[in-house]
Amino acid sequence: MVNYKANHLKEKLINYNIVNKSMLKYPISTLLYLAKINIKDKIQDILKLHNNIDVKLTVTVKDKDGKIIKVHKQKSHSFLMNYLAMIATLMSNPYGSSNNYYYFQSTAGTWWSYASNYDTNVLNTLTILDGANDSTYGIVVGSGTSPPKPMDYQLESLIQNGTGNGQLVYGAVTVSPTPGTSTLQGATTQPSTGLLNVSGNTTSFSISRTFQNQSGASITVSETGIITEATLNGNVAEYVLLIHDLLSSPITIPNGGVMAITYTISVTT
Repeated sequence: MVNYKANHLKEKLINYNIVNKSMLKYPISTLLYLAKINIKDKIQDILKLHNNIDVKLTVTVKDKDGKIIKVHKQKSHSFLMNYLAMIATLMSNPYGSSNNYYYFQSTAGTWWSYASNYDTNVLNTLTILDGANDSTYGIVVGSGTSPPKPMDYQLESLIQNGTGNGQLVYGAVTVSPTPGTSTLQGATTQPSTGLLNVSGNTTSFSISRTFQNQSGASITVSETGIITEATLNGNVAEYVLLIHDLLSSPITIPNGGVMAITYTISVTT
């Protein structure tokens, strides 16, 4: 009886175009989560309502010949408690002092604060620019199917970097627009480089990474996230999950194919 009710509900969600058939690998609890956010997103798009802070996720898949076979776009809904705890800590201390902390959980499951002298290591507090052939931080992908929760500290099932069974070759993380390469202090004219994109009332910043499938078989990705490397208490580097998203439908990368993921973070004034 339970299975009948679940299958009947899945059919209704498909018939009303709330979910699609490719999403049926997800459990019913996950489908209901996706249905709720899909309906919310559609209403916002129809009424042209936009959040002050918005995050969009774009996924492009190419086959082994470089032909685009899939383009997927959705809103990201899942900045985590970790992200806000880090930002709140940076905003909760006067200059030259660091006595107030909000704590966050690393991907290893351990709890941390920023280093007591983090004000002198500000460039190491939220770095995401991981190099190629590493799945430790930056944009990461996985095969989990559970809805994200505020206290998540790791992907449900991270896909590791590599060429073995079920692995993907991670490219280097890039950002756009290109940052400036020199420090600036008290300039009286606007610099020509190192500025974020501004269009109308919206300012944006993008983070991208590629994932190549050299495993010998197709690989399906269903979750994505962004992990930062941060200098924490004791001046050690730890890894902290900031964003965790469930794809609204799983995406398959064929053997020899490449997936490109871009997170675009924007603020509208």
